[in-house]
Amino acid sequence: MYYQSSHAFPHKGRFSPDFRMEGEGASFFYTHIRKNASTSFKKLFQVLYPGVCPGDLPSIGCMTQNAQVKGLTPGEIEQKFATRLFVYRDPIERVFSVYKNKLIQQDGAEDLLARLETVAGRDPALLTFDEFVHEFVSLLETERWSEVDGHLYPQVWHLLPITYNKVICMDNVYAEMLDLLPAGVCDEVFKEPSNSTTRGSVPLRWADPDCPAVYFRKKYARHKALPSLSQLITPTTETRLREIYADDYQMIHDVEGGALSSRRMAVALPPGLDFSPPVMAGQRSPSEQASGLNFDLAEQRGVG
Repeated sequence: MYYQSSHAFPHKGRFSPDFRMEGEGASFFYTHIRKNASTSFKKLFQVLYPGVCPGDLPSIGCMTQNAQVKGLTPGEIEQKFATRLFVYRDPIERVFSVYKNKLIQQDGAEDLLARLETVAGRDPALLTFDEFVHEFVSLLETERWSEVDGHLYPQVWHLLPITYNKVICMDNVYAEMLDLLPAGVCDEVFKEPSNSTTRGSVPLRWADPDCPAVYFRKKYARHKALPSLSQLITPTTETRLREIYADDYQMIHDVEGGALSSRRMAVALPPGLDFSPPVMAGQRSPSEQASGLNFDLAEQRGVG
């Protein structure tokens, strides 16, 4: 699938690198988006560039030092790379994954929890999913967007103003990457989802939108039980998330040929609500060049 990105978020260089992935007979351009199979692509980096970065998974800093694409205009990128790739997923599922992974499982969550406590003014463990969205994620629409953790930034903020010609839904990463890489590499890297929030867990039998994260932490610690999105999301919060991530939903609409994503379990909503992606006022400046990207900001832990 294809996607023509017509504008670039002016601060992309602070949080979103692009990489040259070469080896095993493959060569492609990859835009890194957190929470979108990014851990699997870190594993792929280790396979394609063995011994370059220490540890089982490379840090983003090490990856940028060795494989970052920089100093090229959008036109030069399209000429140099026949395949230009990014992975997308349903925005609401992505936000809920962050809530589970960081507030409940507390996996590499120190930076996010510190940011969240500063913004909310109380212990993040006391926040419900609704409060997490309305008090923290909603800042993405304001001048305080940088106070929000990068795992929650809209997916379109990561994209360059180029035509991406290998656009992959996260559910289909393994099958789609078989077009580019040998089956053995795909089996090693993509067959089993990496850093999955649900691996080894069981569904929580009962949950309520009014339950704070600390309640779910106790259930997870005792029984490895996690709530589902349908248990915690309210119609008001779903409406709010679709407003915040309207550009992402428009991107998915464009990629999938006009069909809204149906991968997420439907939530009953009051009659009359229209969740068509709204037209955003004040669209961002078009056709910013890809040169001059700067990754001097400290890397956050728990990326992926």
